[in-house]
Amino acid sequence: MKEEIPLTQARRLINPGPVVLVTARYKDRVNVMAAAWAVPISHRPPLVGVSIAPQRFTHDLIRRSGQFALNIPGRALLEKVELCGTLSGHNVDDKFAAAGLTPVDALEIDAPLIEECLGHLECALVEAISLGDHTLFVGEVVAAQAEGEAFDGTWLLEEEEAKPLHHLGGKVYALLEERIEVK
Repeated sequence: MKEEIPLTQARRLINPGPVVLVTARYKDRVNVMAAAWAVPISHRPPLVGVSIAPQRFTHDLIRRSGQFALNIPGRALLEKVELCGTLSGHNVDDKFAAAGLTPVDALEIDAPLIEECLGHLECALVEAISLGDHTLFVGEVVAAQAEGEAFDGTWLLEEEEAKPLHHLGGKVYALLEERIEVK
């Protein structure tokens, strides 16, 4: 028998996508934040979206700079991801240092990437849509990179440290177990 779920938790039924670390820069301010609400939107052009609450420090950086990166962390970054999701850039000058993450130059945008992550999507802001209590930032992917031993067009899932980290809600995360191909 199915049990009714409170509407405040309904999103968790479809939430187990990979968590991302969103990075952004505007002038001399840089930040990184964890986000579970990221989604592909279009093949042509390649568009992705990330939903961020307006009170988040990164929200203003993206609006002002017109760009952001989605960095895909693996299992090794679990505690750092949780820290980036709970520590506000409003209260810390260098969240990269506080979390022990290494910022590196991106290929096409001014926002930094995170060296320790398995992959990166560099995005130019196309649209910012206010929806409910969040803004959906739609970005065109202008560059993408992934660790070769982790990704060959899809995630390989062969080594635990090369699997993307998925957020299930609250302080609960998961890893995908295996690839299954339809014959």
